[in-house]
Parts: sequence; C-alpha cells; structure tokens
Amino acid sequence: MSGWGSIYESTRLALRRHGAELAELQQAISTGVRLRRASDAPAEAFRLLGLRAESTALATYGENIRRVNDSLAVASTALSQMSELMARVRVLVTQGTSGTYSASNRRPIAQELDGLLGQMLSLANTKHSGRYLFGGTATRAAPYEADYEDGTITAVRYVGHLGTVDVPVAPGVDHASLIVGDDIFRGHDRSQPVFYGDTGAAAGSATSTVRTSAWLTVTHGTTTYLGASGIAAGASSADGDTILGDGHTLTIDAPAGTLSLDGGDAVAFTLGDADVCVTGPGGLRVWVDTTALAPVFQGTVNIQATGRLSIDDGAGTVPIDFANANLAVTDTSTGRVLYVNCTGIEQTGHETVRLPGTADLFSAIITVRDLMMNTRGLSENKQLECLNEAVSLVNEVAECLTMAQTSVGTGLGLLSTLGVGLEARKANTDDQAAALENADLVQVATDLARRQTLYEMTLASASRLLQLSLFDYL
Repeated sequence: MSGWGSIYESTRLALRRHGAELAELQQAISTGVRLRRASDAPAEAFRLLGLRAESTALATYGENIRRVNDSLAVASTALSQMSELMARVRVLVTQGTSGTYSASNRRPIAQELDGLLGQMLSLANTKHSGRYLFGGTATRAAPYEADYEDGTITAVRYVGHLGTVDVPVAPGVDHASLIVGDDIFRGHDRSQPVFYGDTGAAAGSATSTVRTSAWLTVTHGTTTYLGASGIAAGASSADGDTILGDGHTLTIDAPAGTLSLDGGDAVAFTLGDADVCVTGPGGLRVWVDTTALAPVFQGTVNIQATGRLSIDDGAGTVPIDFANANLAVTDTSTGRVLYVNCTGIEQTGHETVRLPGTADLFSAIITVRDLMMNTRGLSENKQLECLNEAVSLVNEVAECLTMAQTSVGTGLGLLSTLGVGLEARKANTDDQAAALENADLVQVATDLARRQTLYEMTLASASRLLQLSLFDYL
C-alpha cells in the first residue's frame, strides 16, 4: 500500500502544481500583469518598486514645473506691459526736457504720467489663481499700497514679504515659485548720494537709507553779529536771511553810512534803520538793525547764523551742526535717513539729492510727474535742471524692468527645457516598469497551452493508474 500511496500523492501534487500554474497564467492573460506579488519574482519586483517611485517623483517635478511656469508666464506678461508703459514714460520725459516745452506745456505731460503711474500700480498688484504674484510669500494681500491726496498718488509702498519659496523642479534643482516686487522694481546697487544745489551740503560718510531721490530743505534760524559794534539782526532776519554758518562777515562804515556783506557791493543805510537788507555775492542776503550801531564804528564783524535741515518738507527738522560731517536727517513719514556733511553749508536753499542705484519704479515716476507739474514752484531754469537730473532716475528703473523681464524669461526657458527632459525621462521609466510588470501575451499563451497539455497528460495518467486491478498483475 505504501507504493500505491506514494504514487497517489505524487499524482495529486503534480495536478495541484499544474492547476496553480494554469491559474497564474490565466490571471496573466486576463489582467495583462505578470508581477502581481513581490514573491512572483523578488528581484524584478524590487526593481519595479524603484521604477514606480522614480516615476512618481518625476510626475511631482512635472506638476511643480507646470505651476511655477504658469505663474511666471503671467508675471512675464505683466512685466512686458510695464515695460511698454515705461517706454512711454521715457518718451514723455524726453519731450518735457526739450527746449520746445514751457512750464505750461508740461502739465499735460504730468497728467499722462499720473495715468501711467496708476496702470503701473495695477500691474504690480497682478493676481494669478487668486494669488498676488509680486508680493513674495504674502500672496493673499496686494503687495503695493498707495497714498492719495485729492485723488492723486503721492507715494507707493511695498507691503509684501521679502521671502520666497524654492520649489524642486528636477533632481537637485530648485526654482523660486514667488517673485519679490521689492527686488525687481527698484535698484539694489546703492552708491554715494549726489547733491544738486548751492547750499554747500554734501554727502556724509555713513550709508543713507533714503531711496531714489530726496528734496533737502536748508532753512535759516537766527543770525548773530559778534563783537561790540552794536549791529544786530533786523526784523526780517529770521525769514529773510540766507547766510548760514560762521564763515560770513559784515563790513561796517558807520560814518559813511555803508554796509557790505562778504566783501560785496556797499549798501547805503541811515543810522537808526531797523531793517536794512544787505545783499552780498551770489545773492546772499542779511537783514540788519542799525539802531544800536555806534555812530563812529568802522570795521568788519564776524557773523554766525544757525539753520535747520529737512527732507520731508519741514515735517521733521534737525539743527545744523556745521562741524558735523555726518549729520542724520530723517524722513518722518518713512523713517529713512539721509546723512549730510554740514561742514560746507553756507546758505539756505533747496538741494535735489539723487541716490544712484536705489531708484524705485513708482517714486521715480512720482518725482518726474511732480517736476512736470512744478509743485515746488521752481523757476523755469531750475525746473528744467531738475528734470534733466531726473532722466537718470527713469533710465535706472527702466533698466530694472529689463533685468526683471530677462530673469523671468530665463526662468521660463529653464523650466521648458527641464519639462521636456523630465517628460522623456518619465516616459522611459514608465516603459521600463511596464516591461517588468506587464505580461508577454504571446509567451503567456504558449506557456498556457503547454501547461494545459501537461495537466491533461497528468490527469490521463492518473486515470489509467486508478483503473488498475489485481487481475492486471496476474
């Protein structure tokens, strides 16, 4: 019985094996999948898992590229429109600085510049998919805010964030997904301030923080005449004197009834006059009181005149320290500082201060617009001089826009190249995975037929063995 038992068991195992393999082959035929379990082919299954992980990572990179590319494409369009507007600004500035335009002719130019400024502000606050593009990581609020006065924009501030987020767009390659407007709409190559004026003010040694340009107002405080001549400041001195510092002199000839400022032309006076205007070289002016002047005094007296500085139209002022080569003058509205060398200041007036390398897109247009409108009541010559100085501001911000366009365009080109490469790589990876995972239907059909034949042969053999009896062995 042991022989028959062994034959029976062997037959049963063979039928089971053939049946299991037939089931596997039939499953492969119906699903088209060869590897359904890691145990089917451990080495190939391990490789397949790696290929699937790589394909998933490549798909993620591709999605990141698509999202970043979409944002950059919209940003590129906005920058192109801003560049077109800036080209018009440059044309208007050229017209306004030509000799054919008078002060009245420049007003329409100022009005057009104001309209262009509003369009620039709108484009700087461009949104895409519900997110602001130029606010850095602050994507939910407009990155630029404007101050208005009687419907006119007087200032534009960046209120976005300075940070961005780098997104992986390829193995080992990250790309910024957000744009910081404060990085691209102004210069970042600050150099020494340049003063345009006659007051004697100059740039201090410390690094100023004001941007684009500033309007330095140098005003008179008090005038003091040294010595015992009896001469004193006149009633109009506080508002009328234009001298500053201690480098001025007044030559007095009381018997002759003449006064001379800094060696200039003699001015006649009558002893006892309480408010005499004495004009010196370059239009310098003092008002003096002669009521206490000694009738016989002849000589030269030294003068000391105090003053104040402001860069916010007098909202905040600082006393002039004529020995200070690095006096901080603060704009109270922004907190930004201009450092001034006061050692050469000799007279009152206004200084246009240019901050090369810091030009801000909006401040530059506002500056030019206000100069075209002549909001400070400048003389024709002074207005034209300031406008010519402002041309460099416009050129600087135009260059900033060009650089921004180039940067974004380069980014789009890089993403396009990466996208094509990643797409091809993912297709190749998927093909390799499919080759490992999917069944070769022709081969499977052949194996199925062969296995079916073996199964049937085993069944036939088993049937024949099971029909044997004792008489077959007699």
